[in-house]
Amino acid sequence: MKDTEKKWLQFPHFLKICDGKIIYWDYDNHQQFEVSIEHLLRLIDFSKGTSPTQTAVDEEIIESGVLVDAPSYNKWGWDWLSHIFHYGTRHPQGVEKYDDEKKSEEYALSYMEFCASIRESTPEVEIVKGGARTTLPSPDLAILKNISLWTSLSQRRTCRDFDGRSVSLDKIATLLFCAFGDIGSPDPTINNLAVYGYRRTAPAAGGLQCTEPYLWASNIEGLPPGIYHYLSQKHELEFVRTLPEDPIGAYLCNQNWANDMAFSIVMTSRFDKMWWKYPHSRAYRPMLMEVGHFSQTLNLAITAMGLKPWLTGYFHDRELAEVLGCTPDIEHPIFLVGGGSGSGSSIDKVTRKIIQSRL
Repeated sequence: MKDTEKKWLQFPHFLKICDGKIIYWDYDNHQQFEVSIEHLLRLIDFSKGTSPTQTAVDEEIIESGVLVDAPSYNKWGWDWLSHIFHYGTRHPQGVEKYDDEKKSEEYALSYMEFCASIRESTPEVEIVKGGARTTLPSPDLAILKNISLWTSLSQRRTCRDFDGRSVSLDKIATLLFCAFGDIGSPDPTINNLAVYGYRRTAPAAGGLQCTEPYLWASNIEGLPPGIYHYLSQKHELEFVRTLPEDPIGAYLCNQNWANDMAFSIVMTSRFDKMWWKYPHSRAYRPMLMEVGHFSQTLNLAITAMGLKPWLTGYFHDRELAEVLGCTPDIEHPIFLVGGGSGSGSSIDKVTRKIIQSRL
């Protein structure tokens, strides 16, 4: 190799200091290397472009495959964290030569063996907070049966103009059940296969039902204001805590039109369930998609009931998690869907007032 033949450090990487070690993480190829200070100094040189030398450190860096022949420019529009998430959760292997019958059998056998290997460490199906319980009214499914899917789809509109009126507990019970209730699990002995958990109306990542619903009850007839956890298998609410001193808008980064909603449903994700079955970080993708499925169900059901929906993923993470009583690193709020009565306008009162003052 000529001295003038420069190499550059590839772009998809980050450094992690942990347990007294420096870890170089090549997240595009899912490789991790422990590096010394000498390695680190040379990696800094290669980030600017330099010629490899015949030292042991350079030879190890070359062998790792983290060098490229030309500068690696970042064309990514967001920050590095989103870049790490996108590329770091991609599948690292290429498509193999395909043999339909053979590959299908190999996949089925490997999946069965894997499920059997983790059976003894099964996580709790449902979180129980331990608060006082409220048995909810039976869901009034006639409300949903008497309106077409297309009507709900076409009439659904994100509302930011609510009037603060109350919503009946009957409607809340129906809404929670149609989105999160146990609609009937299959026979656990069918085909001699063990079944974990239960079944809801929306598809769930791995059938694990990692999404937990919390009701922020602001103005619900027949239910004291407070924060409740919905027990999907029992169709009950368990009390978590009284409402905090600050209104919900303070937790939603000052999206204060939410203060006039009758209710909000905060959806959290249980990471421990996903880790149990899918130990690779790629599982974060379908976990987010699962919450999206429930969000759509809630939006359509709220619309079908003659109410107005609103949704957001913009909130103060730590503070909202603390209000819900989430166990750090195990369960965390991901998305919120709320609703109530209102004009249906997507423009809130304050914004309309500002617009009108400028006319």
